[in-house]
Amino acid sequence: MRELKVTQTISYRWWRDGNKTVKKAHVEALKESAMERITSQMSEGFSSGELNDNIHMTNRDPEDGIEYHGFWQVKEN
Repeated sequence: MRELKVTQTISYRWWRDGNKTVKKAHVEALKESAMERITSQMSEGFSSGELNDNIHMTNRDPEDGIEYHGFWQVKEN
């Protein structure tokens, strides 16, 4: 074998309960949170998992933050 080429695709999604919109001000924090969690779980051998975060970034956010839930997975193409 001359070479081995593997392509993996990581996908994730975030949502709020009650079909509420993901706040634009939270997008970057959610991306960062997802990648931290995914990297950690992949190093433990997982190929998919749940995401959870609570964000309080702006004055318009409730004092106890906004709950987000999500799911991630990695696939070989």
